[in-house]
Amino acid sequence: MFPESGGPLRDLTARPTSVAVPEFTAFVQARMADPGPADPAVRRLLDLYGAYRRLVERSGMPDPLLGGSTPVGVGGLRGLVAGRTVCLVSNASEVAGSGLGAEIDGYDLVVRCDSFRLRADGTGERTGLHAVSLRGAAPWDGPAWTQPAGIRLVFGDPAAAWRRATRQRLAPGAQEHIGDASLRRPLSDPALLGEDCRDPGTSTAFTVLRLLDFLDVSPRLDLVGFDKPGRLRPEEAEWVMERATHVDDSKMRIALR
Repeated sequence: MFPESGGPLRDLTARPTSVAVPEFTAFVQARMADPGPADPAVRRLLDLYGAYRRLVERSGMPDPLLGGSTPVGVGGLRGLVAGRTVCLVSNASEVAGSGLGAEIDGYDLVVRCDSFRLRADGTGERTGLHAVSLRGAAPWDGPAWTQPAGIRLVFGDPAAAWRRATRQRLAPGAQEHIGDASLRRPLSDPALLGEDCRDPGTSTAFTVLRLLDFLDVSPRLDLVGFDKPGRLRPEEAEWVMERATHVDDSKMRIALR
């Protein structure tokens, strides 16, 4: 992964952490830009960087508080999503009354965000992935995440607050997999999207959508119920529509693949 002999990172391990960390981060960002994440060597670099982040941010002791869930990083999430059709469902009331439940449940992976309610005939009943963003000064004081889900992703910063909230709000047996620290801020993490995104108001739906789009392993990636103004922030909706391959107003569906 490191440059040829004489390259700028050849002696990185001998440098102080305060110097090595920003240099390595800049190196990852540069490789993300060119040749980009499609390059196998860059994907390997991202996996290694994700492992580094987990080692840096995890507690020094085994964590018995994850409720029996299996932690997954970027590579693990990619494997769980690869080859599966994906539908991101809005929490809008129009979806609950849409009659699209069976069609939504027909996707391989149904994604829901934050606090949601199920109405079988409208929203469908399955939740393959639940994404939630931590908000407020004490996000660990919120209600437990008890809705069953195959994968639960928790987005939040700083790391200490994320760890505390994850430990306190996970419900034992409510999820099979839990995203680890390498997935807690995918928009700004240089191992993932690496954008200068510090806006705490970014919607959970947009964050998980960008992550799934970045992984680029799903043959179908649809949004249901995000066709009306206000479902996403204006700049988020603009990003979606610029990349939409098809829009079906009758089913409130926007396709990105």
